[in-house]
Amino acid sequence: MKIHYLWHSEFLVEIENNNWEKINILCDSWLSDYVFWDMMKRYPTLEIDYSKLKIDVIFLSHSHSDHLDPYILTEIYKNIIPRPTLLIPETMEFLIPIFKKYLPKQKIEILKNNKTFNFKWIDITWIIFQNDYLTNEDDVMTLAISNDKELLYTDVDTVPPENEESINLLYDLFTQKNYESALYLSTRNELPWNFKIIWSNSTKQRIEIEKSYKEERSEEIEYNYYRFEEDFPNCSDIQELPYFLKWLIWQWIVHPNEESLKLRILKLEEEALIETKIAKKYQRNFKTIPFTPGKTHLIKNWNIEIWENIYFLNNFSINNPKTDLNTDFFMKYISWPLDERPWNYKAQEQKILKMLNSKFLPYYLWNSEDNLKNAILNSKNSKYVVKIRYWNSLNYFERNYYFSFWSMWFEEEIWKHWEYNEDYWANDLEDFLEGSQELYTNFWHTLTPKKTYRVWTMLWANFLNNDILYKKYDFHFKRAKAWRSVESFIPKKIKDVVS
Repeated sequence: MKIHYLWHSEFLVEIENNNWEKINILCDSWLSDYVFWDMMKRYPTLEIDYSKLKIDVIFLSHSHSDHLDPYILTEIYKNIIPRPTLLIPETMEFLIPIFKKYLPKQKIEILKNNKTFNFKWIDITWIIFQNDYLTNEDDVMTLAISNDKELLYTDVDTVPPENEESINLLYDLFTQKNYESALYLSTRNELPWNFKIIWSNSTKQRIEIEKSYKEERSEEIEYNYYRFEEDFPNCSDIQELPYFLKWLIWQWIVHPNEESLKLRILKLEEEALIETKIAKKYQRNFKTIPFTPGKTHLIKNWNIEIWENIYFLNNFSINNPKTDLNTDFFMKYISWPLDERPWNYKAQEQKILKMLNSKFLPYYLWNSEDNLKNAILNSKNSKYVVKIRYWNSLNYFERNYYFSFWSMWFEEEIWKHWEYNEDYWANDLEDFLEGSQELYTNFWHTLTPKKTYRVWTMLWANFLNNDILYKKYDFHFKRAKAWRSVESFIPKKIKDVVS
């Protein structure tokens, strides 16, 4: 088996079936320079030679734009004949009309949870873990690919829950056949901590954040082994299997200014060393290796070898400088809406009120972790207030919308006061609701410190917001079909901030 690692969670697997035929499976599709909906950058950048690229199957794990890339999918289905079979999880079935509209003449297979699909004598199995907490990765489908001798499993963009059901599910998966090697691609996502460092205002604060993260990460890794002694003594650990291998990959989305790369909080090589040290402490003898981006990796007989440069790339530009917490790069915030056109505020107000009452209110009334009842009880005025600014930064006015125990829904507050729980620009919410802005664009906004932005968090919920996701992908597939680039979508003010 060969794995061509393209960075982030994107890679191409080349695996032989029983007839010694090579089957090529692309896992996720974000290969553009930017995440189109939140305007963050992809490092490294790459250039594909489509005349050399062969893909039989494309697997899409979930509907986040750093995994599902309309611009690259449009290029693939234009340039590669015969066209790849598109495998999508059942959690993404609502997007099938868009795939059929913009990627014509392709075959689509719907993947059912915990079922195996056989493609030319290669078994492809999917698992969607059931979490007992709210997460914006709820619709992620993890993936296993195997022939009679080799297994590859990737958790993609989620962490299997800490329960017996998940542990046993993975163990059954890894012991279905008499494998010579079984590779677990463990995904690390340090984005929240990296942005804590970027948002920090001093080198001292950065050092404290780095220390806290490394301590927390070491504790997380240690628990992965400790749990089998204390919490799950009756469960078998896949990491004790004699043919088990572990490979680390990054989920890495970064600020477009390359100086931000010096603020990497933990490199993959460091992560591998921490993992290896802790694994040995618990008598686990498997190999933990970090993937090398832009390289083809050969897996054979419980061994991993970096083989060569990826054959179908014309260019692979990687910038991976040494960490330097003293760099003078600090985040420049935008304290105005990304789109400053003056919209019809009456129409905007109706959209925002509808969103507050039909999406936000039911979501947080029943949210057991962070519910609206407790937020109201802890407020000074026994209300939950969302402040909205209309028009633009040069000429704007504010409206407060509140919910309380004596009201049935959010409504406009007719009296003035200074207390509010969270605040937004109407234009930013308008862009999001119409499918042309991403929740993560709050990286670029100045949000009030120490406030909890529940509306923005609610908009992460894919199942609640499938209508918005549908608009988003229709918008960007249409752009891609018209030969417009990802970069042309980025607002000028973002480019100005970066430069």
